[in-house]
Amino acid sequence: MTRLAMPDLRVKLGPRGRALARRLADSALAPALGSIRAGKAPGRVALTFDDGPDPTMTRPILQALQARGAVATYFLLVTQAERHPELVREIRDGGHEIALHGFDHTPLTSLSHSAAVRAVRNARQRLEDIVQLPVTYYRPPYGKQTPASWLAARRVGLQVVVWSADAADWEDRQLGEHVDHAFKGLREGGILLLHERVEPGPDGSPVNPSVDRAALTTALLDGLIAQGLSAVTVSQLTEIGAVRTAWFRR
Repeated sequence: MTRLAMPDLRVKLGPRGRALARRLADSALAPALGSIRAGKAPGRVALTFDDGPDPTMTRPILQALQARGAVATYFLLVTQAERHPELVREIRDGGHEIALHGFDHTPLTSLSHSAAVRAVRNARQRLEDIVQLPVTYYRPPYGKQTPASWLAARRVGLQVVVWSADAADWEDRQLGEHVDHAFKGLREGGILLLHERVEPGPDGSPVNPSVDRAALTTALLDGLIAQGLSAVTVSQLTEIGAVRTAWFRR
């Protein structure tokens, strides 16, 4: 789940002001403190799924991806992975990439730097014990990140991945609205944020459980195919090079 209460400053800046501020921050900070936001592989976008695995939706989403010959990166929660290790292995065996979203959905920003290092190291090891493959990517819960929490992930050897577009699939919308929202922000080389399931908001607010995520996945894949784009993993998207951004949110 990645819905955030927007600070007053972001509201006052407006879309153009925020875009300018991001460009200035990226030029100054991204080379040293950048998170992966996109890739440079032409004709590709990366589909990413957070908060899983999920006993209801993981398999239908996998079937939707297989039917279109697509692969994705799954940012898993260790709590969910340890409850459903068979689903983790099905994701892996389907040719998809497994990455870390955290032990649970607690942001590292709520921890001291040393505690954050211990937490993410432990979570990575426990996920690798299930998948039996190295885990190299991490996405911060809710997209919340500070320079200290970014450094904690990097000290453990993880690359931080954020996103450039989302389907707002935690909101109560019609399927077509989710698709439109996704394609409004998605460009060649982009990383699309989706969910297998959705954790409650950072304020404990409930979320919409009724989205047919397999149908949404199919609709998005059909839209990509119509545009001549392929859905790939984050690794495949960034094998030529990554686009980084100074992504810090509280």
